[in-house]
Amino acid sequence: MFNLDREPLFSGQPMSFEDLLDEELQLEGLENMHILTVEEVREGLSRVERELATLQSLVDEAHDMTEEIEILLDRYAPEHPHVVEMAELLGSLVALWQQTVAKIERLGARVAGLDPGRIEWYGVIDNKVMMYSWAMGEPDIEWYYGVDEGYSSRKPLIEA
Repeated sequence: MFNLDREPLFSGQPMSFEDLLDEELQLEGLENMHILTVEEVREGLSRVERELATLQSLVDEAHDMTEEIEILLDRYAPEHPHVVEMAELLGSLVALWQQTVAKIERLGARVAGLDPGRIEWYGVIDNKVMMYSWAMGEPDIEWYYGVDEGYSSRKPLIEA
């Protein structure tokens, strides 16, 4: 028998913050979440994608530099000028990495993975706080998963 008092069932329907159910508004930590609509996520996707590519490049460069420092340390003391110079360059790369992550976060996104590159955003889907999900190479925001779930549990967004 159909129960009209029951909450309507959705399946991947993006919504706005105003559509959240009262119990979802009580979630701990909600005040620290930057909740976006799917339109806002799409609007910033190209910028986030560029920053993610920059971040991946910085990580690759830092990895190479770390290996180079290890080779130098086989030959020189840690206070040798070449080692110190490389360590300072590595420190600069880490600072750039932190700045790039901060830019991504200012856009309301979070880095979910670097290889392959994956980004997530908080959003409202089916009257609940969920994560919009995007991976490098995908043309658009087409997936989501629960806040307590992960990438492997992605489900498709259903838009009217």
